[in-house]
Amino acid sequence: MNTAHHGQGAHSAGRRRRLLATSVGISALLALGGTVWATGQDTVARAAGERPGQDTVARAASPKPEAAGPAAPAPDKAAATGAPAPVGPASPEARPEPSPVDRQGKSEQQLAETPQPTAAPVDLKDKKAVKGGVSAAITDVQSVRGEAKGIGEIAGPAVRFKVTVTNSTSEPISLDSAVVDVAFGRDDEPAGSLSGPDTAAFPSVVAPGTSGTGVFVFAVPLGARDNVKIHLNLEAETPVATFAGKLPA
Repeated sequence: MNTAHHGQGAHSAGRRRRLLATSVGISALLALGGTVWATGQDTVARAAGERPGQDTVARAASPKPEAAGPAAPAPDKAAATGAPAPVGPASPEARPEPSPVDRQGKSEQQLAETPQPTAAPVDLKDKKAVKGGVSAAITDVQSVRGEAKGIGEIAGPAVRFKVTVTNSTSEPISLDSAVVDVAFGRDDEPAGSLSGPDTAAFPSVVAPGTSGTGVFVFAVPLGARDNVKIHLNLEAETPVATFAGKLPA
């Protein structure tokens, strides 16, 4: 009986020793795992720019930064550089009037070779200052059936209009050299002049304080009257006056 009891006690003691060794081993493994985990967290913290050993729970509980508001609009490039803002092209009426041709000291040949300036166009209904004290206007524009009586003329759809030159100076002016012509379309195609109906030439002279009128007919196709220019060339040294607009069909 004592022998059996002694054997049973020895067996229990050995079992306790094995359990104790197992418990110590598990504790060592847990401690080693905790060290490895902490080292990994410090490595991550260093990579993220955080202080090693910082409490990850505190990081998780820290408030998140508020979302940034809408991005401010990009500054205007012209304002940033100080450059002026682009502007559209100036209207023809805004162009300065050209100066008359200077005839002094020039021969007739030189004058003939000098390009004649053209003034900025005005509307067909407007009065145009041709030179100091002299103005012109287009009136009584009508669509007619042009009559061909001269060489090279072709009868057909045409427009008839009056050109009135007003002399507000104290001296008479000559209209002997005055020429009227017409162009139409995007390419300013010249229109042919016609003999009728009911045309009338300018008077030779316009006295001070009076007006002189001529009546002209030009062949302009019915489908090309949206953009028509009437030119008055008063004299060689004076800029050509231009009237632009839509004619009746």
